Amino acid sequence: MSVTFTTAYVPASAFIISCVCPAAKAAAFPYATYAAAQAAYPAEPLLIELPGCEYPGRCRPFILILDPAGDDIPEINLSNSNARRILDALGLDSENLSGSVTAEDFLGRCLIALALEPADAGIPPVQDGNAIDCGRPAGYLQTRLTELHTLASWCVAQGRAVSWA
Repeated sequence: MSVTFTTAYVPASAFIISCVCPAAKAAAFPYATYAAAQAAYPAEPLLIELPGCEYPGRCRPFILILDPAGDDIPEINLSNSNARRILDALGLDSENLSGSVTAEDFLGRCLIALALEPADAGIPPVQDGNAIDCGRPAGYLQTRLTELHTLASWCVAQGRAVSWA
């Protein structure tokens, strides 16, 4: 199991009919609603060729959601135990591995944790029979807090909350 830190859900800005090829997505016509995209979806999707598709005749188009922020939404994935350690350092509830706070609040918590947390000495790996705990490298906490600071800064600029689950 793992926990992903990213931005909170924001309603789609539009919907497109496209495959996953970047050029096809860029050339796709945006529809204001999912219903409008459904109405325009071809009856024989395997027979159409999308402009910009890198694999014409082999891709199947899908109705894709366009996020107002684009495709570069940052995500940071941590194991459950590392996420608990990070949430503790941020002064957030580490028992419940899902939540959301404003980007400004999260950014402040990252700055405080980076200033106050002692250098992470890491944890050596341990094997007990077939069970292996891979440990944590030295400096891991500071590295992840720096990445979370970058995520929070992005969320502030986008006017979005930070969420994790």
